[in-house]
Formats: sequence, structure tokens, C-alpha cells
Amino acid sequence: MDKIRTAVIVATADKYVSTAITLVTTAIVARLINPAEFGVTVLGAAVLLMANTLRDVGSSAYIIQAKELTLAKLRAAFTLNLFLTLAILPCMVLSAPALARLLNSPGLDLYLKICAVPFAVGAIVYPLHALLARDFAFGKLAVINIASTVFNSAVLIGTAIAGASYLSFAYAQVVSALVGTLLLLYFRPSFEIFRPSFSAWKDVLSFSLFSGGTGIVQRATEVLSVMAVGNFMPPAMVGLLNRASMIAQFPERTVMAGVSAAALPAFSEAAREKSDLRKYYLAAVERISGLIWPCLGLIIVLAAPLIRLFLGNDWLETIPLVQIIAGGLLLNFPPGLNYPILIAQGAVRRAFLLAILQACIVLPTIVISAQYGIHAVAWATWPIVAINVVLSTWFVQAYVIRFTWLDIGRALSRSAVATAATVAGPLAIVHYSGGSANVGLAEGLLAVGVAGVSWIASLYLLKHPLHMEFARILRAIARRITGILRPRGRRV
Repeated sequence: MDKIRTAVIVATADKYVSTAITLVTTAIVARLINPAEFGVTVLGAAVLLMANTLRDVGSSAYIIQAKELTLAKLRAAFTLNLFLTLAILPCMVLSAPALARLLNSPGLDLYLKICAVPFAVGAIVYPLHALLARDFAFGKLAVINIASTVFNSAVLIGTAIAGASYLSFAYAQVVSALVGTLLLLYFRPSFEIFRPSFSAWKDVLSFSLFSGGTGIVQRATEVLSVMAVGNFMPPAMVGLLNRASMIAQFPERTVMAGVSAAALPAFSEAAREKSDLRKYYLAAVERISGLIWPCLGLIIVLAAPLIRLFLGNDWLETIPLVQIIAGGLLLNFPPGLNYPILIAQGAVRRAFLLAILQACIVLPTIVISAQYGIHAVAWATWPIVAINVVLSTWFVQAYVIRFTWLDIGRALSRSAVATAATVAGPLAIVHYSGGSANVGLAEGLLAVGVAGVSWIASLYLLKHPLHMEFARILRAIARRITGILRPRGRRV
């Protein structure tokens, strides 16, 4: 349990640091690249996301969850990843002009061709990254991720200032991918796995067909959703919706990125040791909701000053979009744990079926809503999230863990009260200021400070598990500092 707790803390801290760097970078770049130019990168990112998912096809998940991981199995997973990379890479490059015409985005052609470099490098990155995650080496992964983010941000800002426009994002990906690969090879020089082998291909492929299929369906859903919006709206609208989603999803993506990174290895180890998954699951739901919900509430209340601060006045149209999307995400609590549990338990076919059912909900909803404008797409978040939560939780209940919705309600109750206490003060400040649009920097900082104090106080008064986690972390830091400062006796 301590190993899992440490892994989650390190992974989450990694994502917090990386996200903080990304936010600062976004605030700078948003003033250098307009929404229409940014829309090209959104479409390009969607295509690359799909390509990366097709290439990985569950081989990383296989390495992490395998009960007995032999060298033969590692080589088979690497071989599968390599062959798919060699197959997809020329298809992506050759189809770039057609995709640019299809999506009415001429700049997409060159963008995808430049991004072929980091895609090719991924053949090495994915297996090594999975090995470190399996070994709970999240400290090393944090160094790699933060270093890659720093180089990405430096190149992105520098090239944007130089006038590279949307191609700045492509150049930044190339540099960060190369930096990340070099660090991976340094921390995990497992060169023995880079010899193609098919000796254990059946074992790898039987898992990857469904696990990879799940990832493919999920990514295809995301990509097709972006393309559907791009088909009915100009690139500028796509850019606005993307930035609004980024701000609204910031708490969830930051917390869940850290939790998800550790979730599959943690649940896989718990499954191998036959531990009580029900206890782990409900504890995770309570802790995650206690982090995410107050942040979402604060984003809804302070959307206007946040947008002005991080994106600038060119992006003010995103304010209502941020509030709508963040409101819908309050219904999420969180299904981000559900897929790792299903895969860790070997229920890959159930996870695949779940992904298909969710795609059947998401895609028609996005296609229909996109025809009615950007605000309709934002409102579509509400039914999509609500249905997906119910569906994914039912799958976990039915096939992995026995718990009731009352158990979920109990796990969420203290987080709901803490959220209400957190946003009460900022709401009063906004009301006193005459509305969110009139909140200046000073009032915004005051609101954030009041929210922070209220949140911590509510965690303490409610005896929320997060309070105990924070206390444990602070005690560990204090012991470390005391150990450093304590004078050491002289050697005789």
C-alpha cells in the first residue's frame, strides 16, 4: 500500500509540475498564435493521437500487467510495436495531403510530416516507459516527463516568437521526443529487448487484440469527435472549444493523469497479490473527488479572470464554454479508474465492449450537437459524462468489484461538502464585484486564497482522508528536513 501511495503521489506531483509549465507556456503562446492557427494543431494532435494508439495496440498495458514478464515476452511486445510503427508511419505521411484537404486545413499537411519524427521515436519509448511503470519507477518517469516538458515549452515559445505559427507545436514535439528518448535509454538501458522476436507473440497478441482494441476505439472516438466539430465549424471555433476544454479539464487531467499512470501497475499488483480491490477503489474515488470537485467549482466561479490571465482577451468567447464543460465534469467521479481495474483483472473483452458502447453514445451526440453551434457541443458534455459514468461503473460492479451505489454515495459525501465550502467564499467575492466579468486580478487572487483556506479547513473538520494524506506527506517532509539539518557527531 505504501508503495502504491508513493507512486500515486510522485506521479501526481509530476503531472502538477508539467501542467504548471504547460499552463505558463499556453498563456504566452496564446498571445502569439491566434485561434484559427491553433485550430490546425488541434486537428493534427487528433490524427497523431489515433496513430499512436494504433501503434501501441495494448503492448504497453501488456508489459505492465503481465503476471510473469519474461525476456521473450518483452521482445515480442517490442516487435509488435516496431512493426506497427513501420506500417503506420508511411501511411500517416502519405495521407497528410488528403487529410489536409478533407479537413479544410492546408497547414495540416506539413504539420503531420514534421510530427512523423516523434512518432517514429515512439517505437523505442513505449516499451521502456511501460517497464519503468511496471517497476513503480515513477521518480525516473517524473524526471523524464518534466525535462521533456521544459524542452517542449522552450522550443514552442522560441519558435512562436520567431514567427513559426502553428508549426511551433510540431518543432517542440520533435525536440521533446528526442530528449525523452535519450533519458529513457539512460535510466533503463534495456537494450536486450530491442531484438525482434516472435517466440511469445501469441501471448502478447491475445491480450493486445482486446486491450489495444479498447484504446483504438477510445482514441477513434476522440479523434472523430474533433473531426466532426471541424467539419461543421471553422478552425477558429475548433481552437476555441479546445482551449475551453483544456481549462475546464485541467483539474481532472492533472489529478487523473497522475493517478492513471500509477493505477494500472497498482491494480495489476493488487490483483497478483489478491488484495481487496473494493477498498482501494472506494478510497481512490473519495480522495480524487476531494481534489477535483473543489477545483472544478472554482473554475466555474472564476472562469472570466482565469481566461483573461492565461489566454488573453482574444479568447474571451471561451468563458461560457469553460463554465458549461466544467459543470458537466462535476458528474464525473471518476470512471478514469474503471478501465485500469478491468484490464488489471484481465477483463479486456469487457473493457473493449464498454469502449464500443461509449463510442455509440459519444459520436452521435457530438455530430448532432456540432450542427447547432459551439455552445451545443459544450452542453453535450453533460449527457455524455453522466451516461458514461453510469455505464463504466456498472461494468466494474458486474465483472470485477462488488459494491453498491450507496457505497459510492458515501465515498462522495464528504467531498461534496468540502466543495460547497470551497466555492462559498469566491461566490461571495464575485457577487460583491458585480459578476465574474468584473473580477480583477486582486479580487481573483483573494478568491483563490479564501478557497484554499476553506478547502483545507473543511478537509480537517470533515476528517476527509485527503487531510490525513497531506498530514502524512508533511510529516515525511519534516523528517527529511530535520535529518538534513540535524548536526552530525564527529567521528573519533
